Formats: sequence, C-alpha cells, structure tokens
Amino acid sequence: MSHGPEHQIEHAEHAAHASHDSFDKQVTISIAIVAAVLAAVTMLGHRAHNETLQLQGEAGIQHNAATNKWAQYQASNIRDHLYQSLLELSASLPAKSDSKETQGEIDAARQRWQDQRNKYKKNLPEYKGEAETLEEQSKAKIGESHVTHARGTRFDIGELGLQLGVVLCSLAILTKMKSFWYAGLLGALAGLLVALTGVFGLFLGGGHH
Repeated sequence: MSHGPEHQIEHAEHAAHASHDSFDKQVTISIAIVAAVLAAVTMLGHRAHNETLQLQGEAGIQHNAATNKWAQYQASNIRDHLYQSLLELSASLPAKSDSKETQGEIDAARQRWQDQRNKYKKNLPEYKGEAETLEEQSKAKIGESHVTHARGTRFDIGELGLQLGVVLCSLAILTKMKSFWYAGLLGALAGLLVALTGVFGLFLGGGHH
C-alpha cells in the first residue's frame, strides 16, 4: 500500500477543515476509528509475514540438519556392510594357517572388523531416529508457515477493505453524499471481518500452497 493510516487521517482532516457541520464531524470521527483499526491490522499483517519468513528459515535449517544426519546414517550403514562383507569373506579362509603369526593376524583383523560392526550397528538406530525427528520438525515448521502466510493474506485483504473505507468516507466529506459514507463504513466492516478471520484463525485450513 502506498499510504499508511496516518496519511488517511490527515487527508480526512484537511477535507473537513473547511466545514464543521455535524455530518462532517461524524464522518471524520468514523474515519479516525477506521484508521486506528487499519493501523492495527497493518501491524498484524507485517508481523504475520515476518513470522512466515522466520518459520520458513527454521524449517530450512532443520531440513539441512536432517539431510546431514541422513548422510551420516548412510555413511555408517555403508561401513557396516563393508565390515560385514570382510567378516563373511574371512569366514571362507582356512580355520587354521601354517603360520601361527598369520593366523593371529587374521583373528585380530576379524575381531577389529566385528568391533567396528558393533559400533556402527549401535549408532545406526540413533542416527535414523534423529534424522526422522528433524524431518518431522521441518515439516511441522513448513505447515505453520503456510497457516501464518494465510493469516497474513487475510490481514492484507482486510487492510485493503479498511483503506477503501477511509477513501470512501473522505469522499463523503468532499461531496456531502451519505452514500459514500455508508459505502465506506460497509467496506471498512468487510475489511475488519476478513482481518478477524486471520486473528482467530478461521477458515484458514492447513494444506500446502
């Protein structure tokens, strides 16, 4: 919007400055009330859009953390299968070797590989659980951002209706036509009702955009 509510109040005051009859006073008071509501709705809209960006940023951070955790899980899983393959391969070797030193090296290698398998198998469920948790948190943040964005849209539409109401009421002062005043009040009321659906979270839905 090009002008804030304070500009609309100033415009109405200038329009009513030349005349001080009861109609002008009533319309000016209504403009002041509508402009005050407009200021509140504008503030709520800004906050909703800022919150949307914040939630999307947090979702992105958690998504990246989940991706890194899945990469860690996959790396550990690959190493686990590598040591499993080495153990299976070593099982095909003769049970005993002509050299006691060679047999000792094979047994030590088998034990080392088994220790590595035990370590990776122990960590795999933890890594998987952390990755899934981060993914769920990221999805939850995205869902919140969609709802918050919908609220911001309602505030934007409500702001438009309220600004239209101020303009029409200002025209009522300039033209002395009550029809403009009534139309302005109606437009402002419609804008307020739309904004209230954002305040109370009515009819927003939770689906993705």
